[in-house]
Amino acid sequence: MNHRNRVLAAASIVLLTIWSPLAAQEEDAPDVLEAGGRVARIALTSSQLSVARQDSLTFSGSFYDSDGNRVSGVRWGIFSNSAISGLQSIKDSIPDTYLFWGEAPGTDMMAIVVRSPAPTGGGTWRLIDSIPVTVRDWPVASVVIEDPQFAPIVGTSYKLEGTILTTRGDTHATASLTWRSGDRAVASVTAGGVVTFVGTGDVRITATSSVDGVAGTRDFNVEANPVRQLTLSPQTIRTRTGDVEHLEISALDARGRAVDNLALSFSVFGLDSAGAEIFDDGTFVAENPGSYRVIVTAGNIAAQAVVEVEARAPATNVQLVGRGPRAAVATSDLWIFEGNNGRDYAYTGTHANGGGQRMFVWDVTDPSAPDLVDSVVVDARVVNDVKVNGDASWAIITREGASGRANGIVVLSLDDPAHPEVIAELTNNLTGGIHNVWINGDVVYTVNDGTSAMDVIDMSDPYNPTYYGRWELRPGDTNKSLHDVWADGRYAYVSYWDDGLVILDVGAGTHGGTALEPQFVSRVSYDMGNTHTAWREGDYVFVGDELPGPSGYIHVFDVSDIENPAEVAKYDVPEAGAHNIWVENGTLYVAYYNGGLRIVDVTGELRGDLYRQGREIGRFSTSGAEGEAIQPNSPMAWGPQPYKGNIFLTDMNSGLWVVKHDRPVEMSP
Repeated sequence: MNHRNRVLAAASIVLLTIWSPLAAQEEDAPDVLEAGGRVARIALTSSQLSVARQDSLTFSGSFYDSDGNRVSGVRWGIFSNSAISGLQSIKDSIPDTYLFWGEAPGTDMMAIVVRSPAPTGGGTWRLIDSIPVTVRDWPVASVVIEDPQFAPIVGTSYKLEGTILTTRGDTHATASLTWRSGDRAVASVTAGGVVTFVGTGDVRITATSSVDGVAGTRDFNVEANPVRQLTLSPQTIRTRTGDVEHLEISALDARGRAVDNLALSFSVFGLDSAGAEIFDDGTFVAENPGSYRVIVTAGNIAAQAVVEVEARAPATNVQLVGRGPRAAVATSDLWIFEGNNGRDYAYTGTHANGGGQRMFVWDVTDPSAPDLVDSVVVDARVVNDVKVNGDASWAIITREGASGRANGIVVLSLDDPAHPEVIAELTNNLTGGIHNVWINGDVVYTVNDGTSAMDVIDMSDPYNPTYYGRWELRPGDTNKSLHDVWADGRYAYVSYWDDGLVILDVGAGTHGGTALEPQFVSRVSYDMGNTHTAWREGDYVFVGDELPGPSGYIHVFDVSDIENPAEVAKYDVPEAGAHNIWVENGTLYVAYYNGGLRIVDVTGELRGDLYRQGREIGRFSTSGAEGEAIQPNSPMAWGPQPYKGNIFLTDMNSGLWVVKHDRPVEMSP
């Protein structure tokens, strides 16, 4: 689940969650409530709350009733939960005055409230106004147009890229570029920077920053098109929806020599259908069956190929094997393993609804009849995660919301896996709450709610876990949120919410990292943010995001170049939201919240929209009936794990499920 406090659009909701504790700290004097009840508007000494980054200003307010008369004796407050700004009351030294300073560039709203009579008696915070605030980035120092990827040839087009640098040397957060050609007879350029070369000669392209008016330039010498022959091969292809096909392109000049560094344009047309993509490296993939014409051009020279696409085999049914219903408490994550006694066990956590202070122990040796044999009770409001180490000798459960902030991790001995015993706890540096963990040999990585850092725990002696250190993105910054970590012994894939996917060397040695001392490798993010979970198989990392609704989908990143991850595909169920995932043997298992379990073929090369391509090969709705779910007839699938031919999964509303899918459909090559 999303544990980060997001900025809320509705100020009334913000006030409910933020100002109610404040109301309980001071008694409401009748004259104060009466004054607040008469307030109709506020006048601030600063009409525009706008500061430069790391700068500040002070402002105060005066209150007036509906007739324009000033109201005194008002108890008021102002709130901003934005990461761009800081706010501090200095009313103790200067009456009714606040200090506002800029932390990060951007715009947001501040809510102004006054203490007023409540309809049911007593006092309440009442919204008076919402004030826009702006933090300006450092001044622009320069605009750098990146080196062009292709040669300037008449008839070709490509997008120019520019970077706006501040006086501090980083990229400006809010400025944009406008582009201009010095000679439209030689080259034209769009507002977004797409240049088209229309004639031979010299031309200068200028990019100007929308902030401070700083410009950068790039000169081009445009030459005539040398291409005389362009071919695509093969010229005919038969394939299936979702299978990626590579077209080879050959461009030759008048003497039969290859022309390199050439900007090519691609297009695809449906001859009897629609729904296919051609990428700029010549790869083709279709979502719908039918016949398609692919065309590539180099200036005024063109070539074409025909692709005939068949439908993939349809998804097959997923069969229910067994149930472990939970109707009294919400269920969280799970782990399935074989114990040292040869029997199979499922450990499941619990969430706050119904009391999230325990981990349930299920004997699933007979998967058709999960047997609840024990539970472990700890001081917590949420046991969000449970993990078992490689030889199934110990396990970790996480704690959030413990009394006295004694959160952290709990270590269990699995000498008797049916009845695990607590052998150690670690709260040192972990009191803010631990949301998720991952076990990497004798090292545990924890997701710390309080610090948004990845803690490193030495578990070489599970009876005495030792806090070793931590790794965090942007140390010292508070406007960040860490949600999950997954590791394969070489690299760790850290889901850093709005900061995206962070990859660390934890044993690969490519960047000097070890399991205890991770080292940064690369980072990649996307506009919607909310990077929630990640899992690698082969050259792909499958990244899920979590959005309200629930919504959010699976992003697929190619990490064959580990320092430069590139998003190449997605799996997006429009009517549901992705949660936890598992990838194994070319199959992606997604607990898709209200969409239940989804099973996806991810063999072969991946490009485009896997859902539309028909790569989903199975689905199952985890909907519990009355008496078998804390919220009946409402699937909320949490996490899957394939194990010994079955698929185990938890549903937040209805507990443990066991299903089977035989994958009879043909996989991609």
